[in-house]
Amino acid sequence: MARRGWVWGAVVAALVLAILGVLHAATSPRYALYQLGVAIQRHDVAAAERYFDVERIADRATDVIVADYLDRQPAPSSPAEVNGRLLVASIARRRLRPQVATRVRAEIRRSVEQAANRPVTLPVGFLATLQAFQVSRQGPEAWVAYRDPVEGAVRFRMSREPDQPWRISEFDPDWVRRRVQEEQLLRAR
Repeated sequence: MARRGWVWGAVVAALVLAILGVLHAATSPRYALYQLGVAIQRHDVAAAERYFDVERIADRATDVIVADYLDRQPAPSSPAEVNGRLLVASIARRRLRPQVATRVRAEIRRSVEQAANRPVTLPVGFLATLQAFQVSRQGPEAWVAYRDPVEGAVRFRMSREPDQPWRISEFDPDWVRRRVQEEQLLRAR
């Protein structure tokens, strides 16, 4: 009789550990990336957009673009020029941010729609997600890196709010700069 109790205890313990493992996996950045890959495979733009915090991405990308522009300008030499520079930065952020947010949404839509015409470059499948992405968690945020066959190295931050899935909230500033340069080259042609 004691042996039966031990066996049932082991079965219950294994079941509890399995449930906890599934719950942990389902609340991880990797699982959100897996779900994003599934949405892309299904060509579901709305489902894919749930895994992007477009507003935060636009804020961060706009800050990078404006800071890079101001870094190329001559340094202010007086307090008035410093104030003028701050004013210009504020105006530029307000004007540029909606355009960046629109561009982010368009890129999400384009990526999902193009997945119908070419293989998905985002590693899809749970095992592929485990192997392809390097995730380093830092509290409620995580930095994720992977190598895209077309884009090369891609690095982005994911964050999670209560009752929300993990969402991409920021791209690496170097990646943003590359995208801006590519866009400028395309416009120049």
